[in-house]
Amino acid sequence: MLILFFTGPPCSITQDENISNKTTFYFVQAFAEQKSSGLKLGMKQFLLFFILLFLPIILFAQKGLQKCDSLVTEKQYLSAFECYDKADPENSEPDVVMKKAELALDYNVKSIRNHLFAFVDLRPVEELDTLRKVLKNDSFRFYEFKIDSVLLRLSERYPGNFQLVKTLGDFYYITYREMGDNWFISAKQLLNKFYDLYLKAYENGVYDARSLYGIAFYHSVFENYEEAESWYGRSLALKPDDPLTAYGMGVNCLLNRKPEKGIEPMRTAFQLYSDPLKKGDAARVLGIMYYKTDRKQKALEMFQKADSLSPAYHPNQMFLLRSQLQMGQDKPALELAGVIFDQAPVDPDVPDELLEMFRIEGEGELLATLFSNLLQQYRHNPEANGNIRFHYGKLLYLEGYHKKAVKMFRKSKKQFQKTLPRDHHVFKMLDDMIEKINEQG
Repeated sequence: MLILFFTGPPCSITQDENISNKTTFYFVQAFAEQKSSGLKLGMKQFLLFFILLFLPIILFAQKGLQKCDSLVTEKQYLSAFECYDKADPENSEPDVVMKKAELALDYNVKSIRNHLFAFVDLRPVEELDTLRKVLKNDSFRFYEFKIDSVLLRLSERYPGNFQLVKTLGDFYYITYREMGDNWFISAKQLLNKFYDLYLKAYENGVYDARSLYGIAFYHSVFENYEEAESWYGRSLALKPDDPLTAYGMGVNCLLNRKPEKGIEPMRTAFQLYSDPLKKGDAARVLGIMYYKTDRKQKALEMFQKADSLSPAYHPNQMFLLRSQLQMGQDKPALELAGVIFDQAPVDPDVPDELLEMFRIEGEGELLATLFSNLLQQYRHNPEANGNIRFHYGKLLYLEGYHKKAVKMFRKSKKQFQKTLPRDHHVFKMLDDMIEKINEQG
């Protein structure tokens, strides 16, 4: 008969390491006494002995990890990382390593190529995203943690552990998203790596909303839109309140020429995003979907929201401008076009875009009014004035006013001569334009 001796209260996860070690000692002592007395242990008693022998150790280890987990929940990320590191300094325990990897990838305050990580213990008023933007690398101590190398080593040791496979997929996915081609391998290689790992883990029953999104994103990149839609749907089924996945589903539908189907997920993304730039981006895409489904008033409203959320963001401004032109809102369109030009008055691409858009919408006269107003506004800025006259001349030529176009090009050349070097390419362009018109008569 197996006799077990305890001293003190029964061991539990609320007791300290000394109690655990002392209890284990008496388990071993009891086993030695049984053996010396010549008593034979049956298999059940033998297994029971070892369960009881290691239970305090297991419970103590669990208690230690629970403490680390609670630090993560409390946003004490530096303390949590040090806690996990103390629990497994050799990075040999898969469960601990995966928790460390998740912490390092998702909750670092700074990282260097996802091999060196810095952490902070947040105070109640602090936000991690804010600190990432305002603090510099030299404000922190960095911990080396080569997640990919560690996970590859453990995957070889535990080939049946597909949680390790998925976690390695997370590493390559996040590295792809954050660094692209600025890592040790190309963005395309990172893309293929996380896809292969996520798919392998999925085929073995291990997945989450992020890994399903990664598979969907991969298919979308390679224009397999129907396949991508299926995976986005699976990801949203697990986490319907994830704005990134809803946004991905919406864009995928738009690219697949299904704007109507993309409206609902994009509306969800717009509602869920809190970051102004991301929310504005969702508003713009939603506006495009409304435009493509002939709901121009709704499209205009979404473009206005996008512009208010991300002021001076060029893509939002251009979609709003087009919508205003189509809705016959001449005065707001002139004002917005002027604002757009003011942001880069010497950049030839800006008036070039305006010229193309106004002409497509049949608003050449309105654009002439804009150029006239801008010439007055920039009369003391030779380079900007020359830029306006150059594109005003192009408008006049395209509208059939060839003589007026030549005069405008010559005035543009005079303005540029005040500020640009003689060998600047714009002078050859102007001379070529003038010569072409003169040859046409």
